[in-house]
Amino acid sequence: MSKLKGARPAEQQSDREPTANAAAQETSVVMLGPRDRLIGELYIEGNLRVSGTLEGQIEATGDVDVTEAATVKASVAGREVSVSGQVNGAVVARKKLVIGRSGSITGDVRVPRLVMQDGATLSGNVSMGPVSATAPAAAAPAAETTPVAEAAPDGETKDSPKSKRR
Repeated sequence: MSKLKGARPAEQQSDREPTANAAAQETSVVMLGPRDRLIGELYIEGNLRVSGTLEGQIEATGDVDVTEAATVKASVAGREVSVSGQVNGAVVARKKLVIGRSGSITGDVRVPRLVMQDGATLSGNVSMGPVSATAPAAAAPAAETTPVAEAAPDGETKDSPKSKRR
């Protein structure tokens, strides 16, 4: 019986001490409810679920989920970004962006993978390819593009004289 008593305190003590592996697996999850409102910058070490109103800038090391009830007027950056609500601002997803059937994004998007469900809307420039882990929350502004020539209704260009056929 004395052997059991001696073993128990050691087991209890090991339960109290967090191991490095357990700390590494622990991920924080932040949720903003439907009546919550945040204005400013938000940096999360973990995952973020938004159901309320958010204005400014959002950056998460984990996943970002914008629910149907959410209205986001901010740049959004995360590992995997899922949008079922409204986002007005640049979106950077390091792994994947999913725009649900009720989702709407107005702004430039930079992602390696893009999934759009039937009914989803996206208004902005899309840049696909690997995104660096140190990407800023706001998508880099697209390089300024200057139209070479605009097409006229009859097929000729406004900037060039009418071409002659031979």
